[in-house]
Amino acid sequence: MNDAERKPLRLRFLGSLVEQLGAQLYPGATATIAELISNAWDADARTVWIDLPLGTAWTESDLITVTDDGIGMSYEDAENRYLLVGRKRRADLNRDTSDGGRPLHGRKGIGKLAAFGTARILECLTVDRSGEATSFRLDYDAIRSLEPSADYRVEPAQGDTTLRDPDGNELAHGTRITLSALRPRRALNEHQFRRSLARRFALDADQMRIVLNGEDIGRFDLDLDVRFPVDAQLLDGVRVLPDGWGRCELDGQPVRWWIGFTAKPLQEKELQGISVLARGKLVQRPFFFQRTAGAEGQLGQEYLVGEVQADWLDVGLDIESDLIQANRDQLQLEDERLNSFVTWGQKLLREALRAWSSIRQQRVSDHLNVCEFDDLLERLTPEERNRLTRVARAVAGIPAIDLDEARSLVRSVVDAHEDTIVRGLLEDIDASEPDFQTRIWDVVQQFGLIDARRNQTVIEARLKAIAELRQFVDSGALEVPTIHEHIKRHPWLLDPRWYLLDDEVRLSDLGITPDEGDSDGRMDYLFALGPSAPYTHDELLVVEIKRGTYPDGRPRSVSPEEVSRFHDYVLAAHESQNLSSEPLRVTGLMIAQRYTDRADLRRKSLQTVHDVRLVFSTWNRVLKETERLHEGWLAVTSRRAVDHSDS
Repeated sequence: MNDAERKPLRLRFLGSLVEQLGAQLYPGATATIAELISNAWDADARTVWIDLPLGTAWTESDLITVTDDGIGMSYEDAENRYLLVGRKRRADLNRDTSDGGRPLHGRKGIGKLAAFGTARILECLTVDRSGEATSFRLDYDAIRSLEPSADYRVEPAQGDTTLRDPDGNELAHGTRITLSALRPRRALNEHQFRRSLARRFALDADQMRIVLNGEDIGRFDLDLDVRFPVDAQLLDGVRVLPDGWGRCELDGQPVRWWIGFTAKPLQEKELQGISVLARGKLVQRPFFFQRTAGAEGQLGQEYLVGEVQADWLDVGLDIESDLIQANRDQLQLEDERLNSFVTWGQKLLREALRAWSSIRQQRVSDHLNVCEFDDLLERLTPEERNRLTRVARAVAGIPAIDLDEARSLVRSVVDAHEDTIVRGLLEDIDASEPDFQTRIWDVVQQFGLIDARRNQTVIEARLKAIAELRQFVDSGALEVPTIHEHIKRHPWLLDPRWYLLDDEVRLSDLGITPDEGDSDGRMDYLFALGPSAPYTHDELLVVEIKRGTYPDGRPRSVSPEEVSRFHDYVLAAHESQNLSSEPLRVTGLMIAQRYTDRADLRRKSLQTVHDVRLVFSTWNRVLKETERLHEGWLAVTSRRAVDHSDS
């Protein structure tokens, strides 16, 4: 059979195409709502009202409604325009403006499918200017299961057929879109959603009000520390407008722009960068004009935000003239027609980052004064003070540092000056070229190397104290004064969380009379578990220590009487707390190496009593745990202080 005798080949489309053109192209709620707002704009609406759940996780029973007071659609408009997927609105109308003269947002005829990125059911009620009402319902799952080239039979929408605004006022004309069977998603933060929506449009209220859950969405705005071109024009030929925007021309086409820097880094990544708008709508989500200048070039980008308006990026009627991707929030940056625009943006960013860095450096230099650190400088020699002045000058030159960070870095340098390694580092940096000094101090500040080195020194000293305690225990040193005084100086040896309230605490100090025969009546230590004064403690700990060996090496075992006395001390502290209006939990800890058989039975018996909590540990266990904790801490800080300085 030759080709002429065969049945003609056909290109067919499955209903599942709606997945690629809807659910996958517009997966986020912001993109869905933005497309419905654009539909309202193209319908010459004065107001669009949006109601959707914010602050709580979505369920399938939730609803989203978008209502506008635009011109609405007739039955024929709905059938021949809205329900025709892929209809090129501008080409069909042979113009790029609405009936009311607005620049149209719609172009490719697939934005209506954006709803299916958020919901499975779309219901539309629309009233045209003659008062004729039309309604219909689209089911995502039913459309997706269509056979090739089969039409989808649209059913009328269910529910109220009277078009009203959220306050219940009847609208003469307009459209209401109701989305149901929502796709479950985590709760949307209302503040972030409002700001994200505001960034997608450059529309003032006198053009079209956008009302979200009863409150207007204003123009995108942030508290800025520096704003260009108000603080500097950056490029030649820029005219500063009364609204704070800059205006210039690129290849004969007008461009409006502003760039700002916040005082602190922007925590929301999606806020960082420059958004591009055309015809009052976002056409490029925030980006950095494909700027790849390495770590140095990216310095400051986490503070940067801005907008560029260039309506000529969205002109023309056909696909060949389109410079925007199908989802309408990204430019086709690989198109060579955008080369000059991208190059211009990269230059603008480079100049903005350079000017911002200069402004910050000047501020720090003007306000950073070594006299602020007089309380720390008293112990330094004149040469060391002069060196510190040079450190402050170099720190002030760090591009992204603010005044508080600069002060903190200089103070940490002074605090750590007695550390041999830190002092050597200062001398080496001071001997280098000024520009190199600033770069080195930038690295030191970013990685916290001074604090890391100070931590390393502290931990090394603590490990030495642990080794000394181990030697005391192994050599049979006396509890009093040797071991007792060592722990008094270093209470973290028993637990880093503890704060020593007092040592050698007499029961009489707690208002308790010692038992007859207990002439000493003193606890070894009284600790608080939690923060130190003036803050409140969480728990009170009574600690009793017993040495593990005698000086001649013989093992020393705790007697049953000593175990009982320890129990009495803990009970005494417990009774003392019961007299307080806000009693603390009381725990007892005895540290010994071994027990006599009778003492061991007494210990096990007391651990089953629930009046107070008793813990019995050994010196080996205490030393092992404390040593393990500090060695791990040392390993982390050593890597931070050494490895980063080599990178």
